[in-house]
Amino acid sequence: MNFIDKNSEILFQKLQPSDIEETATCISQVFSSFEPIAKALKISFNQFYQLAVPVCQKAADEEISLIAKDRKTGEIVGFIISEDFMTSHSDPYEGIDNKFEAVFYLLSELEENYRSCNHLTAGQVLHIFMLGVQEKYTKRNIATTLVRENLNLAKHHNFEIAIAEATGVGSQQIFRNLGFTEEFAIEYKSYKFKGKQIFSFIENPPHCLLMSSPI
Repeated sequence: MNFIDKNSEILFQKLQPSDIEETATCISQVFSSFEPIAKALKISFNQFYQLAVPVCQKAADEEISLIAKDRKTGEIVGFIISEDFMTSHSDPYEGIDNKFEAVFYLLSELEENYRSCNHLTAGQVLHIFMLGVQEKYTKRNIATTLVRENLNLAKHHNFEIAIAEATGVGSQQIFRNLGFTEEFAIEYKSYKFKGKQIFSFIENPPHCLLMSSPI
């Protein structure tokens, strides 16, 4: 799947094996600089890259994730990393920094809440794991287009529902605008990991949300 957004001259396409390293770099730049949880835990670019590479390898194999490229330069400027919710794991990656333990613990709590309230089967629920755009390419509807086209791709693969853990203001607004609704929320201020309120100074947004939408 390839198409060009004529207004922004951005090319959207499936994540391919040849894109893994550059996509991992883009993910690590965006998340280490702007994602609220990563910033709260002071996860560096290099620490995030250790996670992003295997995430992208898995995504390339499964062929339900997309990237956005600048058509003129060929640079990867955005990404949406998705998976079958029933094949995901709360902490499937070895050799990554211990800081990610808190991240996976928080996300797994939201995911278990969703699992406990729904009878799920493989191939039914698309899990949007990561979404982001380079800072200089924001406000061009790239993230919105990535989500919309990812849902179209998921529908082609017969997924019925999409879910996402939206951690920041921007992602929460994008998903709301596309019809996602809040299923579960965890308040950053009161959340405790190993007895410590490690996200207490994240004020905007006040909650990490698990959101869903029919496809």
